[in-house]
Amino acid sequence: RMGGEEGIAQFMDRVYDLIQVDNRIKSWFSGKNYQAIKEGQRVYLTELLGGPKIYKGKDLVEIHKGMGLSDYEFDCFLANCEKAMSGLGVEDETIDEAIVSMEPVRNALMDRAQGLAAHAKMVDGQSILDRFGGEMNVESVVEMMYSGCLGDPRVRFYFEVNKDKIQGIKHKMTQLMVGAFGGPVTYDDSKMRQIHYNMNITDYHFDAVLENFWCASELMEMSNPVITDAVDVLGKVRQMVTAGCTVRLEIARKKSESQGTDGLYECLGAATGLQTFIDKLYETMAKDEMIKHYFTGSKMEAIKKSQGSYLAVMFGAPIQYEGRPLDRIHSVMSISDFEFDSFLSCCGTALRAVGADSQNVDECVVLLETARRDVLINRRPHDVKKTQEAASAKSVYERLGGEMGVTNMVETMYNQALEDSRIRSFFEKNKAKVTTIKKKMTQYIGGVFGGPVTYDANDLRPMHYGMNVSDYHFDAILDIIKGVLKESGVKPKDIMDAILILQPVRADVTTGFTVRMEMARKNVEKGKDQMFKRLGASEGITALMDQFFNIGTTDVRIKEFLLKDKDRIKAGMTVYIVEMLGGPKAYKGKELGEIHKTLGVNDYHFDAFLADFGRALLGAGHQDVLIDEVMVSLEPVRADVLGRSRDVTDAAVMKDGKPLLERYGGDMNLETVVESMYDKLVEDPRVRFHFEKAKAKQRQIRRKMYQYLSGAFGGPVQYDVKQMRPAHYNMNITDYHFDVVSELFQRASKENGCEAEAMMDAAIVVAKVRADVTTGCVVRMELAKKKNAQDGMDQLFQRLGGLDGVMAMIDRLYECVERDKRINMFFEGAKLQTLKRQQTDYIIATLGGPADYRGRTLEEIHLVLQMNDYHLDCFMQNMARALRDVGAEQDAVDEATVVLEQLRKKILFHHYKNNK
Repeated sequence: RMGGEEGIAQFMDRVYDLIQVDNRIKSWFSGKNYQAIKEGQRVYLTELLGGPKIYKGKDLVEIHKGMGLSDYEFDCFLANCEKAMSGLGVEDETIDEAIVSMEPVRNALMDRAQGLAAHAKMVDGQSILDRFGGEMNVESVVEMMYSGCLGDPRVRFYFEVNKDKIQGIKHKMTQLMVGAFGGPVTYDDSKMRQIHYNMNITDYHFDAVLENFWCASELMEMSNPVITDAVDVLGKVRQMVTAGCTVRLEIARKKSESQGTDGLYECLGAATGLQTFIDKLYETMAKDEMIKHYFTGSKMEAIKKSQGSYLAVMFGAPIQYEGRPLDRIHSVMSISDFEFDSFLSCCGTALRAVGADSQNVDECVVLLETARRDVLINRRPHDVKKTQEAASAKSVYERLGGEMGVTNMVETMYNQALEDSRIRSFFEKNKAKVTTIKKKMTQYIGGVFGGPVTYDANDLRPMHYGMNVSDYHFDAILDIIKGVLKESGVKPKDIMDAILILQPVRADVTTGFTVRMEMARKNVEKGKDQMFKRLGASEGITALMDQFFNIGTTDVRIKEFLLKDKDRIKAGMTVYIVEMLGGPKAYKGKELGEIHKTLGVNDYHFDAFLADFGRALLGAGHQDVLIDEVMVSLEPVRADVLGRSRDVTDAAVMKDGKPLLERYGGDMNLETVVESMYDKLVEDPRVRFHFEKAKAKQRQIRRKMYQYLSGAFGGPVQYDVKQMRPAHYNMNITDYHFDVVSELFQRASKENGCEAEAMMDAAIVVAKVRADVTTGCVVRMELAKKKNAQDGMDQLFQRLGGLDGVMAMIDRLYECVERDKRINMFFEGAKLQTLKRQQTDYIIATLGGPADYRGRTLEEIHLVLQMNDYHLDCFMQNMARALRDVGAEQDAVDEATVVLEQLRKKILFHHYKNNK
């Protein structure tokens, strides 16, 4: 279109004729070899504008270095080029394309080029490749960078290709970098412009790739100076990679700005042509694995009609778009650059399929790009370093040494547990049983640490439900594991990661004990007189003590304590326990602490006593509920028997004579940690619901958190821990929430410079209040689950008022959610009634009613929604409120909540998957 080499030669003659009379820039050429400069520029521009690759001159940076050219002079040169082409009769579109093609040269002439030759980056005789550690290190960086790009939504679209192509791309990238860094040149970069010309790769994408390269190099422990030099050199290829997109889209943009979109509308075939395009677009998207899940379901025709109307207006149709604003529509959707780039690709494919030429396709892409910001309303900053670390990180299983490492850890842990009085009673089994337990523990722990999964986790809760494993015992196990790993030389971070992975196991191991003991405690609080009567009063308890002594005096664990003066001990214990279990106040003996002071009794012995007493109760024919009440009544005696203060300072608090508060940097630093943690809590969707309060309430919670921690860490006691359980009892706080708060406390501690060992000790101290915070929710939900299992779902449905009651609840629910600004964006638009109808069918069926739901799975429905725990917590709050408003009892509300809560993992499946 420029007339080939001959036409460009004429063009350059005309340009220099104009320069000779242009007082603004002609001085730059005075005293220089005018003809040589013109000839060099002719050869360069011939190649730049698509001609033969014949330029052999220096880099433009080197040629113009130190000349002091300004943007003004370059603009004057471009103006002369434009005049020259116009005078030679070149078409306006070609002129625009030529000017746009020359624009990237500006940086080189201004001595601000992005990218310098490798030889300009020699340091002490070493090239960048030498300082990078050679080709193998470059290859490793490319490997890590590519993984990062696959996880980077800004550029994932360009890197997610067929597996057979990936290795080829990595190989070419490595070749390019090795040559650019001063090594052997084995890649012909002259092909790069042609390869990338029709891709829509912009500077935004190129910069994202460079950022991934930088982070990959940092993770490979390259120094900042060499990374900086490498990035500068790689900047040389920017123009080759982005030029096609820059030129095409800039021309399309100028055309749209100058001529409007009316002409585009007609070129696309007006209303009929646009409808054909929309049909083809939806056909294309339905086959695209990357985005087809956004375009399925019963509401698809309504979406297609609305989107078709929007695109028609965008492309110049003389109609009005009457739908909701784009940002409002997409505010509830999880869409990234990757999905948007995939959508643009489908649009291009559909446009070409209906006969649009390349210029019209480019114009459409330019217009569609203007919608990116509104569509990606939920776009979050991408953490490149975190993504690459996750992609290259080894699992805890691998970091601990794989199967052998986990096996050794379990072996050592089990042996230490047999010597630890806190938990010895749970591990003291016969040889065959010990072997079986060790094997199962190794299988389970190996699986949760990231190794092969060979143990069914569903067996964990029922297996432990009848054991008396409390939070105290679970913390003791974690404490032993931490010690074993530390002794084995495992890094503190790996130890912390291992403990964090094991924390969620707590619920499966301790829930049975927690529920039984809490129910027993509640019964005992009503008065022990009823328990005393059910035990057979003093006569029944006396007979019970006879049975206990028959068992205890043959138990090798405790018989030495009982046989020394059997009759006297038995008589004293009987009087004391009769009083403890609600009988007459007749005990006149010494304090328990004084009696047991020199006997060397520990937790192991006391656990044996409780176990034998439980066997005696069972042998006497007492029910499990009564046995639990007795155990709850006897448990407080432990501290007195063991000579342990009930307010004893935890061993983790004091180290080397320093309290944990001091090791945390004192009160002021702890207060800062709490402030930082709370800021994270109100931002984290997993727990935001529980901490998003009015400012005055937030200040109150922060203060109480600080007061509790200050006292627990060895400072002055300012908070009564006895208030903790009643304050949290009716909140739906689970172990999951507690673990998140613990995690964010650790993160805030690290950010405020706390030492790793102090942080580990803090985690142990904080774990002590877990039961106080979570027991209310655990007990209520577990009892509701049991009742549902016993009575059947149909009974729950009837307790909720049957079909009329549940329908009334759903009507009330929708009144609530439509007014709730936290989640009402999920419940609006033309599809609301369809949504309500389908959700009604699903809820009725889930709660045991007569509904036949035939829609998509919950995972499919919520795949594209920007929904997280916070939104679901708000929805569940509205659900509970709606149930109460239509007259449901609290027990029925809890039962319905348990049923619906089981859907959380399905509803938020993709949220959890994308936020691991």
